[in-house]
Amino acid sequence: YPLMLGDGINDAIALASAHVAVSVATASALAHAHADVLLLKQDLAVLPELIRTARRSAAIAHQNLIWAQGYNLVAIPLAALGFIGPGWAALGMGLSSLVVTANAARLWPWRSPQRLDLQTQTAP
Repeated sequence: YPLMLGDGINDAIALASAHVAVSVATASALAHAHADVLLLKQDLAVLPELIRTARRSAAIAHQNLIWAQGYNLVAIPLAALGFIGPGWAALGMGLSSLVVTANAARLWPWRSPQRLDLQTQTAP
């Protein structure tokens, strides 16, 4: 199963075999043990946001790996052959780390926490 949502003991085998296992906070301890993601509220409306965040995370991780691989394929041979001095190589590696960190920071939820909770509130 690509994604499995479970809340009880009878779901443990399916959760363990799923690519992504999701459980709610009120589920059994066995379901928690096999879950990759634990929803703190029993609101399934957050699942689309969870999937979007996972896809964005995978895309940004892929971008960072491509950047690091490209940088290392260019910078390391130039430094090893003496075209770049050790100081410049160290500076370049530090800047490369900053680029990767800044790219990963795009995942940070700049929205207010109250906005995220609006989906889980019910009308009185």
